Amino acid sequence: MAMHRKIRRLLVVGAHGDDETLGAGGTIARLADEGVVVSLCVLTNDDGSRSATGSGVVNRTASIELAAKTLGVERVRVHEFGDNRLDTVGNLELNRVVEREVREFEPDTVFTTSMCDLSTDHALVSRAARVAGRPGKGSVRELRTFEIRSATDVGEASGLPVVFRPNCWERLDETHIERKVEALRAYGKELEPWPAPRSERGVRALAEYRGSQVSACLAEAFEIVRIVY
Repeated sequence: MAMHRKIRRLLVVGAHGDDETLGAGGTIARLADEGVVVSLCVLTNDDGSRSATGSGVVNRTASIELAAKTLGVERVRVHEFGDNRLDTVGNLELNRVVEREVREFEPDTVFTTSMCDLSTDHALVSRAARVAGRPGKGSVRELRTFEIRSATDVGEASGLPVVFRPNCWERLDETHIERKVEALRAYGKELEPWPAPRSERGVRALAEYRGSQVSACLAEAFEIVRIVY
């Protein structure tokens, strides 16, 4: 008999605002509709890497909160580390931040970025989430990673030694994809014109591709790191 774990409390951990939406926005929206309590933890709150001089840096907290509301996220915590500067923060400090989120929210499931991503921030956050959700240290029974176009796929194309290998697919319908796109709009310039992977058409193309792998119209793919039934 096939087993199925019902998610009740989901913590989504991302390095940047938009990671959660690009990687798992449709699934977050669907789970929230189904009554799952969702909390979002974002480690950085600016777009500082977009400016070589550091001038004109935009605080993204309001955009993160708007996107989260669109997806049905009930709890949002935005920390103040710098964009693309997580490698200047000690591992212990990052681990403690995510561990505190796990301790306070008590999730049974954690979604986070992949260690396969070209982005160093994504890999560091993925590692911190794994540390916080390690066996015997809290409430986490399932930990999975999601893919982010222009980070996960580029990491594989750049020859990184690890690749994203999905082993879990979440079926979605049109309303979930529409909410995913609407949430991305909260981030303004992060939603780019086609053929950019972060365009509305690019978001849909990935959902259709992942869906086609499991005979579904639309889906998001995940890699389960650990699951305890």
